[in-house]
Amino acid sequence: MFWTPSAPASAWVDDPRTPALVHEHHVRAAAARGPGHVAPAWIGVSFAVGRAGRRRTGAALSAWLRGHEHLRSSLVPAPGRCLRRTLPACAVTLRQEDVGVFADGASVRRQIEAFFDRNARPLGWPHVVFATVHGADGTTVFAGADHGVMDGYTLAMIPGQIRDALEGRAEDPAGPTYLDFGAEERNLIRRLPAGPEHTAPWRTLLGDTRGGTPAFPLPLGASEVPDTQRSAYRWLLDGRAAAGFAAASRAAGGTTAAGLLACLALAAAGVSGERHLSVISLANARPGMWRSAPGWFVGLHPVRIPADPGADFAGTVALAAAELRRRAPGPGSSLPHISRMLRREIHPRFVVSYLDVRRVPGTPPQPGDTMLRSRIHGPAEVYVWLTRSDRGVHLSVRFPDTAVARANVERFVRAAAHTATRAADGHRAEALPAPA
Repeated sequence: MFWTPSAPASAWVDDPRTPALVHEHHVRAAAARGPGHVAPAWIGVSFAVGRAGRRRTGAALSAWLRGHEHLRSSLVPAPGRCLRRTLPACAVTLRQEDVGVFADGASVRRQIEAFFDRNARPLGWPHVVFATVHGADGTTVFAGADHGVMDGYTLAMIPGQIRDALEGRAEDPAGPTYLDFGAEERNLIRRLPAGPEHTAPWRTLLGDTRGGTPAFPLPLGASEVPDTQRSAYRWLLDGRAAAGFAAASRAAGGTTAAGLLACLALAAAGVSGERHLSVISLANARPGMWRSAPGWFVGLHPVRIPADPGADFAGTVALAAAELRRRAPGPGSSLPHISRMLRREIHPRFVVSYLDVRRVPGTPPQPGDTMLRSRIHGPAEVYVWLTRSDRGVHLSVRFPDTAVARANVERFVRAAAHTATRAADGHRAEALPAPA
């Protein structure tokens, strides 16, 4: 089944709240490409909800959608700005489409992917659509959304919220919403202290790369012309090993995030001889009062971690922890603000993101919940997503679909995994009592 939000044209009302900088930038970039340009860039999540019938599932999806006003809103590009229009919750319904019965999962996946490609777009409305698969084992829900209204943190919250709605436990979201954040963001930025200390880390990072953003430390065999990107997935550490790795990172004065960055730095040094890991880090940038709000709250941070080929894990973790402490989370770390602050466009090429889904507010994710993303056409760029859950640490990476990139990204990931495993095993060995 496909489920598409719908509303009468007469229900839309003008909304004076200004958009978040990153969402406005996203929409204006899509408008500049033109309505005929098709470049899917949605993100999504799939999760099982047991033996929920279609009527009950549809009611839960409707209740969830109506409860989040930023999903009932749209930005309309206009000269020099974007105009916001918003729907009242009562105006939103879900249109159902019975797609059919399929004998294999691959056919279902192709149908859902094409549906998300067509409908989860930056321009127009809706920004989020759903598909459900009803099989012998129960119902699986797929949600796909334009990236402009969601980030990975939001995706991790969705399964628990919809499961709560199915069980009648859904509550009206409390506190300010993403639309309120957009209106407040500029005030927050104006109150930030001004000074070169905010631009110096970025200028250092960009100076090291001769004006560009950091690149992946090995050749990719790709041009700067957007081309097909490939994805790879790997469990770096299972649950028990992840606990040992976290303890080893703490013993070195850092967090799991610092420990994983140390592994990437040591991997870069080992496979390429680079003496620094230079990368742009993505992080949750929600101010405190928006901690539970869905939306796109992502901050960019320059990261530069020294690591010689012979450096040890503990020392590199300490350096990574110091680097993470220097970065300032919050609205001053959005891509448009950084570009304005530096007076130049920033185009990230090598990016690392870390998300601990165990810290997401609300009903926690379940082991089978899976984050999704569209197929991407991009230039010579590499994105690495590291996710910590009760099951362990999972790595997802996208990169140019060339033979050179496939081989070199695999070398890099294998080296990082080896370092992480050694750190976890070493801590477990230290924790064991010495033989009598």
